[in-house]
Amino acid sequence: MTDPTGARFGLWQGRTFPGARLVNEPGTLVRNDLVTTKGPRGREFYRSVFGFTLDANPDLPGADFTFLRRPDDHEIGGIFGAGSPPASAWATTFEVADTHASVEKLTTAGGTVTTIDDTPYGRMATVTEPFGTGFTMIARP
Repeated sequence: MTDPTGARFGLWQGRTFPGARLVNEPGTLVRNDLVTTKGPRGREFYRSVFGFTLDANPDLPGADFTFLRRPDDHEIGGIFGAGSPPASAWATTFEVADTHASVEKLTTAGGTVTTIDDTPYGRMATVTEPFGTGFTMIARP
């Protein structure tokens, strides 16, 4: 499907398989964030269609970032109103034990690094794997 910002997403009914049971530790998924120039449109869509609550991010006061939470208050990701991404898209972040060691493994395997930054949440690298898929990795304190 495509949301009103132009980002593609999929729907899945888990039935007896609940999805990712292991998250937020090295080698697993941390989060998915919508990166878009149409932040208000994306926030309204995901709030109205999925019932997500929207919470501001006090850790990044200068950024247009909103947490998305399920009705049970579980954080599932966020919406980042970026200045000029080429297109609206969902970005995935994986946790790693050591950002620099993981970047070294990635580049040895043929991947590339766009940025490595220290954030309020840990050291984060934006990378692309050898087949062209971009993602971020973070080592949290």
